Amino acid sequence: MASRALTGFLRGEKWEQVFTARNIIVVLATALVAFLAAVPIFFLLWNSFKPALPGHLADFSLNNFTLSHFREAYSNPDSIGYLGNTLLFAAGSMAVALFFGGSIAFLVERTNTPFRNAIYGLMFIPLVMPGMLKAISWVLLLSPSVGLLNTLWKSLGFAGPLFNAYSIPAMWWVEGLSMSPLTFFLLGAAFRSMDPSLEEAAYTSGANRATTLFRITFRMMAPALAAVALLMFVRGLESMDVPLILGAGRGLMVYSTQIYIALRVMPEPQYGQAFVFSLVLMVLAFEGLMFYQRVLARSERYATVTGKGYRPRLLNLGKWRGLTGAFVFFFIFVGFILPLLVLLWSSFLLYFQFPSREALASFSLNNYRDLFARRDFLLMIRNTAILAGIVSVGGMLLATVVSWIVIRLKPRGGRVLDVLAFLPMSVPAVAMAFSFMIVFLYWKVGIYGTIWIMVLAYLIRFLPTATRFTHSGVSQIHKELEDAAATSGAGFVTVMRRILIPLILPTLISGGLYVFILASKVFEMAALLYTPDTLVLSVYIFQLWTYGSTPLVGALAVLMVILLFVMSVAFRKLAQRRAMVAEA
Repeated sequence: MASRALTGFLRGEKWEQVFTARNIIVVLATALVAFLAAVPIFFLLWNSFKPALPGHLADFSLNNFTLSHFREAYSNPDSIGYLGNTLLFAAGSMAVALFFGGSIAFLVERTNTPFRNAIYGLMFIPLVMPGMLKAISWVLLLSPSVGLLNTLWKSLGFAGPLFNAYSIPAMWWVEGLSMSPLTFFLLGAAFRSMDPSLEEAAYTSGANRATTLFRITFRMMAPALAAVALLMFVRGLESMDVPLILGAGRGLMVYSTQIYIALRVMPEPQYGQAFVFSLVLMVLAFEGLMFYQRVLARSERYATVTGKGYRPRLLNLGKWRGLTGAFVFFFIFVGFILPLLVLLWSSFLLYFQFPSREALASFSLNNYRDLFARRDFLLMIRNTAILAGIVSVGGMLLATVVSWIVIRLKPRGGRVLDVLAFLPMSVPAVAMAFSFMIVFLYWKVGIYGTIWIMVLAYLIRFLPTATRFTHSGVSQIHKELEDAAATSGAGFVTVMRRILIPLILPTLISGGLYVFILASKVFEMAALLYTPDTLVLSVYIFQLWTYGSTPLVGALAVLMVILLFVMSVAFRKLAQRRAMVAEA
């Protein structure tokens, strides 16, 4: 569309025919997405091979190329160990997420496990709790010295701790629990749409349940399982909050935490090391997503849903039904209820201690009062609300425009716009934040150190997520509605405002809520881009924990979870009402 407009202008067509609102929107949207997605990545790639000189971080001359950053980074023998920890952490977290999320998805979608409908709502709850709070709660539970579970274990006469929170397995556990709800929703959709006729044929041929499960069901689910596994692996590569809380203090470093330490902790920023580790993370994530695309490209080989109608049959678990229900609620308990309970307990205490009569006698609401009395708390609330609100609304609107261009207009080069919108998925969050830092240190346009650099970084970071919602919404709206409005004289802006957006509003609300939650709790980007004036929730939690204010962390966690949960319920009801109005 943009090239067509330029060609028309060069041919001497009237300005009003070339510079229409539609053409301007296409050009601006493409330019904005290209700038936000491609330019930071280019800065990161280019400057990884250029000397990082003090006061002159970005060098765009065609000389002075060097591998000095790589030599310096890998002259330290620990760097290879950090790479091993990074891959080990990502793989272990992925395995835990697949075990819990995949098992529960199968039980809910394909068996008669009890309370199946209630489980959907319960699985959404852990999404609102940041990984950092889960990591902190498990430190309070499993710290070798003061952890509640370890203290209880030692009180039974055992010498050593039951489990050590500061270990790679503990990092797997916490990160895997954090990723399990998303794994559940992704695999649940695949299990729901799978035709069970092949399974029934296996039963008819004499195969037992175990044989059918492993030789039929799991093989048909191979593309979905592989795709979700790769996505969880990439999320594990970029995670920083859990490794920072559970691993960094014990020397269990991964690349994301090394980037944070190089830029935020060292007396003088180590830009060269940050460039190298960011580039390696980006290459690893890109390779993972390439495998993901290949798996999806071959998924037709496993297609089972055709034009033939079918009715899925639930597997009768018989006497195992109660056990599977207990397994699901065990996950809900350890994934959300237990961490929240220990934070709730801490929020009423002057200092963290084991439950006792003396501890109960010291209960008070002082921590909640102290939070609201702090100036930095009110500043954090304002910044988080502004950041998450702008990113959720602006991100969904930008995603709507991108989806409308790619799906409805299908201009030349439209595929490029779709790729650009998905490109940030291949860049780990910490590397994306570092690249934005470099861009706006080089281009002194006045937004570095303000909330706006975070808004731009978050917008592009969550654009792939937002477009997954809007692609689906726009695809469901037939083009004839827009054509009818245009025939009646409605312009492009009117069509978008009066036709498209109202019809896909339930999708926009659902996607906006998810983006709002992500923007409220993400730590990896905020940790590198914040300043004292742009303090946000995730960084504030980390600062309170670092300063030893555990009871304040507990009070903040309780308030945040309650607020986000109420918002989630309210927005879900609003989306359902809008969907009912649209259907009517």
